[in-house]
Amino acid sequence: MSRSLRLMFSGSVAVGFGLMSHTALAQQAGDQDAAAPIQRVEITGSSIKRINKEGALPVQVLTQEDIKRTGATSVTDLLQNMPAMQGFVPAASSINTGGGGSTTAALHSLQSKYTLVLLDGQRMAPIQQGNAQGGGFAVNLESIPLDAIERVEILTDGASALYGSDAIAGVVNFITKKNKTDTSVFFNNQTPQHPGGRAYSAGISKGWGNLDTDGYNVLASYSHDFQHAIQATDRDFSRAGGYIPFSYKGQKYVQIATSANNEPGNLSIPAIPHGASQDTAPTVYQFSPYYNAHGNCGNGYSQFLAFPASDGVAAGGNCNFNFAAFVQDNPSTSRDSGLLKGTFKINADTTAWAELVLSDTDVVAQFAPPAQPLGIGPTQYANLYNKYIQPFLTANNLDLSNPGGSRGPIKMSYRPIASGGRADDFDTFARHFSTGIDGQFGGWSYNARLTLSHSQLKDISAGGYLDSDKFNALVSAGTVDPLGGSSGDLLKPTLLNGTTFSTTESDMDTLHFGGQHDTFTLPGGTSILSVGADYSYQHYKIGYNDLIASQNGFQGQPASGDFPIGGAYGSVPSDTSRKNGGVYGEWLFPVIKSLEVTASGRYDSYGRAHSNDIFATVPDASGLIPKLPNGSIGESSHGTTYKVSFRWNPHEDLLFRGAYGTGFKAPALTDLAGPLAYAGSSGSFACPFPGLATCGAGSSQYDLVAGGNGTTGATALKPEKSKQWTVGFVVDPVKGLTLGADLWSVTIRNQVLSSGIAQAEAFDHPQKYSFLFLTNYPDPAGFNTIALEQTPLNGGVAHYKGVDWDNSYRTNLPIGKLNVAWTGTWIWKQDYTTSPGGDVFTDLAKFGEDQAVVFRTQMRLSTTLQTGKFTNTIAANYKSGYKDQSFSAGEGIYPVLANGTVAASDVDFAGLDVPSYTTWDWQGKYDYSKALSFTAGIHNFTDKKPPLTLQAQVAGNSAGYDPRYADVIGRAFYVRGSYNF
Repeated sequence: MSRSLRLMFSGSVAVGFGLMSHTALAQQAGDQDAAAPIQRVEITGSSIKRINKEGALPVQVLTQEDIKRTGATSVTDLLQNMPAMQGFVPAASSINTGGGGSTTAALHSLQSKYTLVLLDGQRMAPIQQGNAQGGGFAVNLESIPLDAIERVEILTDGASALYGSDAIAGVVNFITKKNKTDTSVFFNNQTPQHPGGRAYSAGISKGWGNLDTDGYNVLASYSHDFQHAIQATDRDFSRAGGYIPFSYKGQKYVQIATSANNEPGNLSIPAIPHGASQDTAPTVYQFSPYYNAHGNCGNGYSQFLAFPASDGVAAGGNCNFNFAAFVQDNPSTSRDSGLLKGTFKINADTTAWAELVLSDTDVVAQFAPPAQPLGIGPTQYANLYNKYIQPFLTANNLDLSNPGGSRGPIKMSYRPIASGGRADDFDTFARHFSTGIDGQFGGWSYNARLTLSHSQLKDISAGGYLDSDKFNALVSAGTVDPLGGSSGDLLKPTLLNGTTFSTTESDMDTLHFGGQHDTFTLPGGTSILSVGADYSYQHYKIGYNDLIASQNGFQGQPASGDFPIGGAYGSVPSDTSRKNGGVYGEWLFPVIKSLEVTASGRYDSYGRAHSNDIFATVPDASGLIPKLPNGSIGESSHGTTYKVSFRWNPHEDLLFRGAYGTGFKAPALTDLAGPLAYAGSSGSFACPFPGLATCGAGSSQYDLVAGGNGTTGATALKPEKSKQWTVGFVVDPVKGLTLGADLWSVTIRNQVLSSGIAQAEAFDHPQKYSFLFLTNYPDPAGFNTIALEQTPLNGGVAHYKGVDWDNSYRTNLPIGKLNVAWTGTWIWKQDYTTSPGGDVFTDLAKFGEDQAVVFRTQMRLSTTLQTGKFTNTIAANYKSGYKDQSFSAGEGIYPVLANGTVAASDVDFAGLDVPSYTTWDWQGKYDYSKALSFTAGIHNFTDKKPPLTLQAQVAGNSAGYDPRYADVIGRAFYVRGSYNF
C-alpha cells in the first residue's frame, strides 16, 4: 500500500480518507450492508481490492469535475501544473533540446524516468528521453487523450514492491471512462491576449449497453485538439533574443548569448609564420571577411563582437547572429485520439474486457536558421580558399597549420539565414491495446491481462534544413558565396522539406496474472492476501535516413557524404530488446479497528539486453568500424524490493500513516546500446584547453560523442537501488477544516547518469576530466574541434526530501457553498554525486550543474464559491525564487561602462537572483441543466510575465526566461461547452 494526498483543485471534495464524518460513514456502511453486497475496488498503489468503508489508500485522486475546474485542455497541462510535479519535460523542450515532440510527468523533482505512468493500470510503450531530460524512458503524455479519462490517481511514493522498475518516485494512473450509456459532446477554445498560442479542442463519446442490466457496455470516444505556436517575437520577454540588457546590484550588464554561425560566415584559421615547421604551435585568427570589407555584418540580426588576444588566439572579432530571436517559445500541436472499450459479463462471477486507445500527434517545433560549421581547405571549397584564405595568409606572411592533414582545417561558421528557421514535425502514433478477464473462483478473486503497446515517432523535416550536396554544388559553381553576402532565394532548391530524418519505434508487451484471497479474521477485520506475476518484453529501435547516418564511420555508412546542413548527422542505428519477469505479494493485516498494516514484496529479473547493432571499437582495413554478430550486451540484473506501511486512526478525526520501502530500477535499453559516435553540439562554453587550434572564440559550442555502456564486469552499469519512506497525518480539528501533511524521503544509489559527466561539470573542470575530451576531433562536416565523450555511468548517491501538504476548509455561507484548498510541496533536500564518493551537487533553489532547477516551494491556493447554478473559482499558483546560472569570463556577460558603452571583455558573473513567480486563474461555470453546461475562464488573468533568467538556452533555445518553469502564453481567455444526451 502507499501514501496519498487528496488533491483539492478548485474545490474538489476529499477522497477516501474516511475522516469526513465518522457517524456519517458508519451510517453509509450500515445502509450498504443492509441493501446489497459492497463492491471492492482497487486503488493505485495496492493490488488488493477492498471495500471503500474499510479505509482509504493515500492516493491523490482527480475526478472529471476536478479536471474541468483546472481549465486544462490536455493531460500535459493537467499534470505539469500540480505542485508535486517538478523535473518533467515541457512542450518547449522539443525546440532543439531533445524533447522529440513529447511531454512527461515527474514527481518530486526526480527525473521523468522514475515516475511510472499507467493507463487503466497497464504499462504503456515509453519513448526515449534525451540526455538533457535525464535519459532513460518515459511515457509521452501527449499520446493520452484527456477527454477519454474518467479520473487520475497519483501515488506520490515509491511503488517498486508492486509495480517493479520505474516506480521509484511514484505512479500516475489514468483511468478511462467506463459503463457510459449516453452521448457527450464538448468544445473548448482558448484565445491568448497576445499573438500566438490559440488552442481549441472538440470531441464526442458514446456508450451502448449497461453492464449491470444488459451484461455489456461498449464505449467509443474521439477528440481533436490543436494549439498554435508562439514565436519568440510574439512576447516582449523573449523578443530581444540573446542580447539582454539587465542590472544587478546597481551595475548594468548585457548578456550576449549569440552565435558565430552567421550569414555571411566567419572564419577560424590556424596559421604559423611563413616557412615554419608544421610542428610549430599555431595561432588562430578569427574574423568576418564581409565585415572587414564592408564594415557591417551583412544582415540586421547580427552584430560585430570583438575579442582580445588570448593564449593561442589572435585579437579579432566575429559577426554573431542573434539566433534566440528566431525560435519558438512554444511549438504547435495537433492531435487526433480515440478510445474503443468493451466490457462483457460472462456470468455473475466473470467479466471480460478489452480496450484500444489510438492517438496521432504532430508537434511542429521551429528554431533558428541552420547553424553549420563547415571545413575549408585547399581542396575542400577550394574556390573559397583561393578567394579568402590564401590572400589573408599571403598578406600576413603566414602558412596554414595542418599537421594532421585534415581536409578542412579552417572552420567556416555559417548559417544560411535566408533559408528560414529549421522546423521538425515530430509525428507520434501510439497504439495501446489491452484485454483481460476478472473473476471469482474457489474463494479467490483473479485477473489476467494482456497488453500490447506500441509507439512510433517520426522526425520529419518541415523547413530550414539544406541538402549539403546541392549546397556544395552551388558554392562550387560560384552561385552562392557563404562568405560574401546573403544567399537570398538561391538556396530554396536545396531545402529538405518533407524528408523523414529518423523513425523510432518502442514496444511494451506485458502479460499479467494476479489473485487475492481472504485469509483469516483479525480484531480489525479480514486479512487479505494478494499475489501476482507478470512478464514483459520491451523493444526499442531507431533508424536513420542516409542523410542522418552520413559519415558516421561505421560499417553500413551510406556511400554518399551528403548530410543535412543544420541537422544531425553521423548517427548510428540501434535495435535492442529485453525480456523481464516479476512476482509479487501483498498482505493486509487489520490489526485492530483503528490500525492496519500492509506488507508487500516483489522479485524482478531482467535478462541481458539483445542488440542487433553491435560494433567493434576500432576501424578495420576499410577505415570503418565493423559490425559484429548480433548478441547480448550489458549484464542481467535482478532485485528484491519490499514495502511496509501502516494506517492508524486513534480518533475518528485523526489519522496517521507511514511507509518504508525499497526500490529497484534496471538500466534502460538506451543506456546499454549504441557505439560511441558523433552526437551533435554541446552548450556554449569557454575553451576548456586555451591555446589549441581547435578552440572557439569566447563562449562557443563544441562536439559531443556519445554511446551506450554495454560492457560487462566491473565497468558494467549496475541497477539503481532506492530507499524511501513517508510519514504523515490528516486531522479534522473543527467541522469543515481538514489539515494534512506528509514527510517523504527518497535515496537512490548507483544512480545512472545517462549523459555521463554533466557538460557544465566537465567544461568547468577540464583538467579533472581531461580523459573525456578529444582535443582534435574530426567533425563529420569536415573540420576539427574539441569533443566531450558522454557514456552512461553509475553516479553515486542522490537524495530527495520534502513535505507535501493538503489543507482545505468547507462551509456554507448565506450566498452559497465555500471551499478553500491549499496544496503544496516544500523540498528541503536535493543533491547528487556524479561518481561514488565524488563531489556533491544540488539544484535546490539554484541552477545546478546538470542545468536544472529544483524549486524549494510550489503551491496552489484556490477558493470556490457555488451559488445555485453558478460556480466561481479563483486560484493562485506559486513557485519560489532561485539563484540563476553563474558565468565565467568568456561566457558572454559584459559590463556596461559609465559612458553607456559595452565593455570590450566579458567578466565573471555570480548569477541573477530570480524572484518568485505567481500566476492567478479565474473560472466561472453555469450549469443550465444536468445535460448542458457552459464554462468561461481566464488563465493568468494578471498577465504575469516569466521572470528574467540568463540560462544557457537549455530548454527550447529560448533566451531571457526558462520555458520549463514559466507560463509563456500569458493572459488567455477560454470557453467550454458540453452537452450530454
